Amino acid sequence: MGKKFYIVLSLLCLFAVILVGCKPKETSNIVAADKTWYLYQDQGENDTVSIKFLKNQRAEVKDTSTIDGKVGINRFNSQFDNPQYVLDRDGKTITFKTAKTNLVLKIVKTYHENVYGKHMKGYLVESGGQNYKFAYITKRDKQSNVSKSQKSKSQTIAYDQLPDHVLNVDNDTTPLTENNAMVGNYDFSTIVDYRRTDGNLTINQNGTYQMTLTEHSAQKLSDKTDSKVVMTTLIESGNVQSLYGKVYLTAKNLLTIDYYYHGQNQDRLLPKSVNLKVNSKVTGNQIDRSKIRMEEDSGQLYLFSSDYTVRVKDGQSNTKANLLTKSDSTQTSLKDAITQTKDYYDKYESNPLSSNADLMQLVGAISDDHNKKIGSIGVNFGDQYGTNLQPNDYQGISVNGSKQPLMQYMFLVSPSAYAESGPAVTTTKGKFLIYGSLDNKLFLLKQPDKDSTTVTWTMVKDFPLNVPKLKFSLN
Repeated sequence: MGKKFYIVLSLLCLFAVILVGCKPKETSNIVAADKTWYLYQDQGENDTVSIKFLKNQRAEVKDTSTIDGKVGINRFNSQFDNPQYVLDRDGKTITFKTAKTNLVLKIVKTYHENVYGKHMKGYLVESGGQNYKFAYITKRDKQSNVSKSQKSKSQTIAYDQLPDHVLNVDNDTTPLTENNAMVGNYDFSTIVDYRRTDGNLTINQNGTYQMTLTEHSAQKLSDKTDSKVVMTTLIESGNVQSLYGKVYLTAKNLLTIDYYYHGQNQDRLLPKSVNLKVNSKVTGNQIDRSKIRMEEDSGQLYLFSSDYTVRVKDGQSNTKANLLTKSDSTQTSLKDAITQTKDYYDKYESNPLSSNADLMQLVGAISDDHNKKIGSIGVNFGDQYGTNLQPNDYQGISVNGSKQPLMQYMFLVSPSAYAESGPAVTTTKGKFLIYGSLDNKLFLLKQPDKDSTTVTWTMVKDFPLNVPKLKFSLN
């Protein structure tokens, strides 16, 4: 009886092993899918790799700037052909045999996320000692009228000429009578193309309005905390019109101030560009956005627009619009905003460096204009960066063994994907590029010997710490 029991038990175990062996492995499912996969960190804003599996165990591997990027640089094997891929027996690892260094991905767990309106599904993976996302697009959200509108070419204009093109909103306006209760200043919160946005709206008795929006960097709708990174300030002015029994805000001017955001110092923003669009009989309608209307509901005022994703507030009775709450804030006029931005930039340009955060922002801004590179080295401000460094902790030693001068300001940033073999310094938090400034020159910290704590500062060539020019344009 006992012998028969062990025989049956052995057969059951064998049957179980066969079943496990027949179960499709995750990597097999990946390569069998007729999809384009993307390897990226953060929100896939830079240093993204697209991978499409082909026949004969080969794959098209391409470096692109973003998810779904149309242009990229192919990674070939040593014969300048699409590389072969190999699936490990563990069912978790894929190796792409590219020239110089193989690209190895190891699956950690499943993953899905909405990235700027693209629904991504796939896996969290490890590669080169770092964590990545490896996924394909399942669907795309419908874009708002603002994001899908065709951008017309902007005309560069001198700063002092830009205010002359601002239209006078006091012309052809009708003072408010029936809607007199709407006069006032209001705050509201909304989301524009996945950017958490703070708004302030002023309705004037003479039938004009001004609205100021501050857009933060895009993030998941499920995030509990708003990003601190400021992307854009928009100032819109125009007329309040009663149409079809509703109150509409009809824009005449739209001023857009964009800021550098990689490594941004939120306490001292660096403006990148100033653009003015106007709606007039002469220029046509340059401000392409959905209609915006105000409406009262249950004693509360609301702002309606199909360009805005509603952020529901406590006590809000209508959940299909953005609640307007009374505010004591005062707005800066559109013309004054142009002048103040130029004055602010001039002061920044005369004294750009006064802290570690200033240095990081300035270097990030310059790298934006140099293909996300600092000198010849790619950087990834979309991963990790920081300014909590003390010069005394990074004493450099020169080739002759003498101490180098201490840096004045310092910061660290993650290297671009697949650049870990470069001059990155290994820390307990990972590998980082550590930069410092002295006498308005930029230096990079290097380890001459990887098994030694000795470090040395080397100057970054052809990377002057000049503030990028502030661009003014008119559409």
